[in-house]
Amino acid sequence: MFIPYSSDLKRKKWMREGLIQSASKSFWTPYTGMNAGSVIVQANNTNAAEGHTVVFDYDGNLSGKAIKGKDTAYGKGEGKKKFSNKLTVDRYRLVADNGDAFDGVDIGDLSLTQHSDSRAKLGDLFVRFKDQAIFDTLQGIKDSAPTHIVSLGSTLGMAELLELETVLKTGTGFDTGATRRPLQPFVLQDGRPVWLFILDPFMAAVLKASSSYQSLVYNADVRGNDNRAIRGVFGKIGNLLLVEADAFFGATDTNAATFDINHTEVEIAGLRRKDSAGAWLGQSSFDPTLALTSRGLLLGANAVQLGFGKMPDYKLQESTDFAIKSESALETWMNVQKTKLLAETEDYKAAKVAGIDYGCIAVDLTTKAADVVAGGGG
Repeated sequence: MFIPYSSDLKRKKWMREGLIQSASKSFWTPYTGMNAGSVIVQANNTNAAEGHTVVFDYDGNLSGKAIKGKDTAYGKGEGKKKFSNKLTVDRYRLVADNGDAFDGVDIGDLSLTQHSDSRAKLGDLFVRFKDQAIFDTLQGIKDSAPTHIVSLGSTLGMAELLELETVLKTGTGFDTGATRRPLQPFVLQDGRPVWLFILDPFMAAVLKASSSYQSLVYNADVRGNDNRAIRGVFGKIGNLLLVEADAFFGATDTNAATFDINHTEVEIAGLRRKDSAGAWLGQSSFDPTLALTSRGLLLGANAVQLGFGKMPDYKLQESTDFAIKSESALETWMNVQKTKLLAETEDYKAAKVAGIDYGCIAVDLTTKAADVVAGGGG
């Protein structure tokens, strides 16, 4: 397929159309929107190149006391609260080797060397790259550990689901983290407010094996047009919408406790497990023989900020050997971070919102005990 390299707009439009076509493969697409009521809040600033910032602004509600009777009210007005956050976008490039056109003819698949095939494959890889960036950010692997964690030990049933719902609604009961503002619910298309509980297959298996869950599973409401677009939904308990995500497959080239999104090769985007030594699935130091913890995610509105800068572009680099080979690249300016608000005036006294994971609570569950090593007896 011919791409007019002389026209930036046509080339970028063609690449953007390819990304839109691939977006349906994304786990996070149903939860992404341009307003603060979405779980993934996306902001686009096409003027932002590498190192530029995308700004998120939020207003707070008033919470002041009433003035009784004829007591002087003037001068006691509550200052309007203002919160904001900034996200610095970076340049990321995903690259495909187009090979040699002669070799493509030889193996009977000339499409492998064509732009349309490169666009489709790069678009698919970008979806997995972006989705994994969001998974890693929410699990506290990218940038910073969770500010609030509920540790369930090795048990997950109806009692624990009710406990989690109480934690969401009251902002108390954390094993890690102080009292906070309750998570704002995510609203489905029919107006029902819900919180998402994202589980990996191991957590989901523990829950589905629970007799208390099995006895009530017929009440799980997964009907409605709004849920058809949401992958992995397997139940609704109270205001919790239970969603099973894939387990991560891929490799990470660092053993650091936290790492950036360019450190990971993504085969299947999903949630990672952590071993008892602190290594995450995908790292070379991860030891599957140790006790393993699954980290699920309780999500409300405005859990993650996803920022895009300049429009994505398709780039081609031909080889110096008379251009018999070439490589294609998808170039994008983006970044992702958990929503952590900065109080530009003052924070609330009890229902704190500044400096914490605004829309995300981590849920840890031991889903595998350490392997028992057989030893000899004397």
